[in-house]
Amino acid sequence: MTNLTLKSTLRIPFLLIAAFFYLFVAQVSTTRAQEKGPPAALVKVAEVTQVEIAPQVQLIGTAQPKLTSVVASDIEGLVEKFDVSEGDFVKKGAVLARLEDSLIKIELKAAKANKADTEAQLRRARTDLERSSKLLATETIADKQYTDDLAEVQSLEAQVDRLEAEIQHKQDSIAKKVILAPFSGFVVKEHTEVGQWVEKGGPIVTLADLSTMEILVEVPERYVPKLVLGGITQVAVDALNRETFTGKIAAIIPVGDSASRTFPVKVTVDNRDNHIKGGMLCRVSLAIGEPSSVLAVPKDAVVNVGQGHLVYVVQKGVANPLPVQLGNASDSMIEIKGAIKSGMQVVTRGNERLRPGQPVQIIK
Repeated sequence: MTNLTLKSTLRIPFLLIAAFFYLFVAQVSTTRAQEKGPPAALVKVAEVTQVEIAPQVQLIGTAQPKLTSVVASDIEGLVEKFDVSEGDFVKKGAVLARLEDSLIKIELKAAKANKADTEAQLRRARTDLERSSKLLATETIADKQYTDDLAEVQSLEAQVDRLEAEIQHKQDSIAKKVILAPFSGFVVKEHTEVGQWVEKGGPIVTLADLSTMEILVEVPERYVPKLVLGGITQVAVDALNRETFTGKIAAIIPVGDSASRTFPVKVTVDNRDNHIKGGMLCRVSLAIGEPSSVLAVPKDAVVNVGQGHLVYVVQKGVANPLPVQLGNASDSMIEIKGAIKSGMQVVTRGNERLRPGQPVQIIK
């Protein structure tokens, strides 16, 4: 046997031993990993508490701007400038349109010149009246001269007042040639264009303020007596992935639809970021009874599974799912029913990826 053959014969058992050792280590590591289970998940928790929640009914409503106005012109004229378009957001005081005003500016200039000339005549007449008054006191002139001078002063004073009023009127007319936005909002419709003649009271644009939205809900008559004016409501908007807003019952219209037996109810919602648009479908939760003490958790604690719901309860550092039934909601809390007790800790953050029996580490 040569040295090469001997080395090859010795190498085969060595490789087999190394392979068996590697497989043994891998099996041991896998077994230990399985014994350890899934790693601890970082979660936030909250306690199950007793809160006061009133029974509610959810109804469909439609969002509309609380303030919508057709902005009109106070004066007639030819549209010289019109730079806004539908969909534009304009601030209060912004120029919507400008009417041609060259002729009225010429008339204003003439009225000011006429007033200056009349004021000069008035100054001379007052001087004459002062002289007549002194001469009358010494009986140097007749009463008629004094009376004529006084009448001239009074006539010129009246002319100055009339011309001042005319000047103010023309200045006001010039100011009205510029149509300004009466409030901040969106241009939702254009009613004119450059070169068009606008009559006094003619529409310029339709302007809508979306900062406060009004949700119109048709409420069945059996619920109307239970509503409270000014009551707080929750409004979920489908188009915004069911984003929830806090609303307030602003009006309960006392005349309803005799066919459907429903009454219009207006709910106002603060919409400062303009997320809600006019015409969007809203789901409005209205309180229809006295509040009662129930077990509740933050809405973030509820995990939807198919048609059911569950919460993860943390006990001894381990999270386990617990099926629950949902009840009424109020703000960020929702009533839950099931095998759950006050004081239990439920996961509110990190529950989407939890597995039954998974260790958890609570973070603040």
